[in-house]
Amino acid sequence: MKFGTDPEVFSVVENMAVSPAILEKFSGLKYLHQDKMEKHPVYLENNFYSWMQDGVAWELTIKNPLNTAKEMFEILNESIFELENFFKHLDFQGKEIKLEKKPVVEINNEMYLPFIEENKIYQGFIFGCDPDKDAVQTEYSCKTINAEKHNFRYGGCHLHFSGEKELEWEIPAIKLFAITVGNFYISKSKFLDLDRIRGKIYGKACRYRKQKYSNGDIGVEYRTPSNSVLSFSEKEFEELFQMSEIALEYLKNPKKGVKIIDNYLTDTVTAIKNADNILAKSILENIKKEL
Repeated sequence: MKFGTDPEVFSVVENMAVSPAILEKFSGLKYLHQDKMEKHPVYLENNFYSWMQDGVAWELTIKNPLNTAKEMFEILNESIFELENFFKHLDFQGKEIKLEKKPVVEINNEMYLPFIEENKIYQGFIFGCDPDKDAVQTEYSCKTINAEKHNFRYGGCHLHFSGEKELEWEIPAIKLFAITVGNFYISKSKFLDLDRIRGKIYGKACRYRKQKYSNGDIGVEYRTPSNSVLSFSEKEFEELFQMSEIALEYLKNPKKGVKIIDNYLTDTVTAIKNADNILAKSILENIKKEL
C-alpha cells in the first residue's frame, strides 16, 4: 500500500489566522503559479512538495506516494520547517507571522470582508466547496456553507491510501480505516478539546473521497483526521501505518472484516465524534486481541 497526506496549517498574527491571500495584500507575499480556477495559488515548491493556499489555510501537496512512515515523518517535518523559515522573511504590518498547527484557529472576519468578492479571499469564507462522501451516512450530501460570520477555521490532515486493488471497495475500506486509523488518531491527539470543536463541522468518522492519482492508481482519501497528526512522533507515525495495514488485512479477508465492522463501527463513530480517547484506545486494544 502507498501513502500520502495533505495537511493544513495556518499563518497567524497575534493568535489570529491570516490567510495567504491577505498576506499578499499586506506583506509582499507573491505566488509562484496559479491553478485554472484561481483557488489554489502555490507559494513554495520543490521536487518533492509544494505549499499552496486552501481557503484561509496553507495546504501541503506531496508530489509522490510514500512507502514508509519514516518517509512521511521526514517530509512533513522538512516541509513545515521550510514554511516556518519562509514566514521569517515576511511581516504583517510590522508584526511577526507564526505557523500554527492546531486543528482550530480563530480569524478576524472584519479583516477579510473588504475584499470578500475577490476569488482567493472568497474561498476562505465557504465550507464544503469541494464535496466529500460519508461511508456510514450514505444519504449525506455535502453542501456549501456561507462562513462569513464564522470565527473559526479548521485544519485537517487527510490521509491517502492507494496501490492495492481492494481499496476500490471504498465503503468497507473507509469503515475499516475509521476503526483503525481514526481511533488511533483520536487516541494520540494532543488537542482533544479542539478536535471536539472541529468535529461539529469537519472530521466525522467516515468522511472520504475516492481518488484517482496521477500515476493511475485508484485509492481513497480518508478525511477524518485533523492536523493534530502533525504532532505525532516518528514512532506514532509507524503505529499509524501499522493501523492502516491492519485495516487492509481485514479488507482482504471480508469475513473477518465484516465482523470487525459489526463489532466496532458504532463505538468508533461515537469515539471520533466526542474525541473520546479512552473509548478509542479500548477499541484498538480489542482489535489487536482479534488479530
